Amino acid sequence: MSILLYCITEQSESSDVGPGVAGLPVLHYKEAGLDAMFSRNTRAESWTGASLKQSAREFHNVLHRAFSSRTIVPFRFPTLMRDEAELAAHVRDNAPEYSAQLQKFERSAQMDISITHVERTSLGTSRGSGAEYLRTRQKRSDELQGVAKQLQQLASETARSWRDRLASDHLRLFALIDRADVAAFRERLKKLSVPQSLNIRVSGPWPVTEFLELKQR
Repeated sequence: MSILLYCITEQSESSDVGPGVAGLPVLHYKEAGLDAMFSRNTRAESWTGASLKQSAREFHNVLHRAFSSRTIVPFRFPTLMRDEAELAAHVRDNAPEYSAQLQKFERSAQMDISITHVERTSLGTSRGSGAEYLRTRQKRSDELQGVAKQLQQLASETARSWRDRLASDHLRLFALIDRADVAAFRERLKKLSVPQSLNIRVSGPWPVTEFLELKQR
């Protein structure tokens, strides 16, 4: 037996979020005012087999349906446990932290912004010196950071906090906002003059993930 965890939320009268991964029912373990959503199957391999991409899509669909009507603390896919006894122990041990995070991010949402170079030029050093490689890399990084700063300034009145992840060829920004401010957030970003060398993609609202402060998961 294996169970796949979706999220933790507060108990509510309305708990139906539709089917889970592989069409399995989404079940609920309720304790200490919390509702842990999960699906049950006979083999752990069923979650991570050949249909992994499809399973991940179905998993995130459950999260989005749950998030549409409540605050959730989502698990990463796939988070597995042996059985409901292990889940019960986990919820009991971590109930205060989960409750605190649900309260902290009540009515909050996360917006994701991806900034990438239109031409993903290789930064290999086979045709240039090490110094040239470093200059090119720094220039591309500075361009990403410069646009990110402009975005943060434009959305400063709607975003409560920011996180970022910088890679060699792209930068991801995460904005913490109120759910009621999603439209205003998007409207403010439209004022940015996007350089021709960059692509910018804005997505969300999503459940809060980058801003969670859980010591035990």
